[in-house]
Amino acid sequence: MAYKFKNYTRNPMKHKFTGEFNFERETYEYTLYVPDFDADLRNEISDYFGNRMQNGSPCLGVTKADFEEYIDNGYVSAYIIVNQKGNDEKASGTIQVTDHCFDSANQSFSNAYAWISDLCKIEGPSKVKSKAVGALIYFMEQLTVQNLEKPDIYLFVDSKDINNKLGLMKLYNEKYGFTDNSEANKKLCPNNTAGDTLITMKKPNLVADTSKIDFAFLRRRSGGSTRRKKRSNKKIKRRRTRRYKK
Repeated sequence: MAYKFKNYTRNPMKHKFTGEFNFERETYEYTLYVPDFDADLRNEISDYFGNRMQNGSPCLGVTKADFEEYIDNGYVSAYIIVNQKGNDEKASGTIQVTDHCFDSANQSFSNAYAWISDLCKIEGPSKVKSKAVGALIYFMEQLTVQNLEKPDIYLFVDSKDINNKLGLMKLYNEKYGFTDNSEANKKLCPNNTAGDTLITMKKPNLVADTSKIDFAFLRRRSGGSTRRKKRSNKKIKRRRTRRYKK
C-alpha cells in the first residue's frame, strides 16, 4: 500500500475535491481524489482514468481494470485531473507515496517519496492547446510540499527505448525542473525496487506557494481527534512505468 495524503476533513469526510488555481497567469481547474473511496467514486475514477483514449487505445496501456486494482489495493495516493478554465484539453496523473529506493520490506514514511505516474494529456474536440501538463505537475508539487512537507518529487523514465529515454529526460529536466537523475547520481535511488530499466528523476527544493493554491482545506478539522492507523509493512506492488504522452 502507498502512504496517504493527510486528509482531516470531517462531517462528512471528503475524498473528492474540485477548485481552481493559478499557473503562469492562467486559471486552471482541478479535480483531486484521495483515498479511501466508496463504490461511486471508485467507478468515477476508474471510468475516467481507464478511458483516457489515444489513437484508439487506453493512454499508456493502462485500462479500467488496472485502475480498479490500484484503488482496491491502495497502490495510489492521489488521482488528479487538470484543465485550463474554458479549455477542453485535460492532463491527468497519479501520485504514489512509497519507498522504491531503500528497504521496501520495511517501509517507513521518512524514506517514502512522492512519485508522479500515469501522466497523460488528452486533446479536446476544440484542439486548442494549453499548458495543462505543466499545471498538473505544479499542482502535484504543491500538494506534496504543502501536505506531506516533503521538499522533493520524483518520477521514473524507462530506459529500454533509448530515443524515448533521452527525449523524456531532456523534457523533464529542461522544461519541468527534474535536474537530478540516477544515471548521473547513483546515490539517488540506491535500491530501485520498481525495475532495473527505470531511471529515477528528482525535482528538488520544492517551495510551498499558497498564494496560487492552498491545500489547507485537506487539513481542516471540525473537531475530535485524529489517530494515525498502524500501517502494514506489506511490500508494495511494483507499478509499471507510465511514460508521459505528448
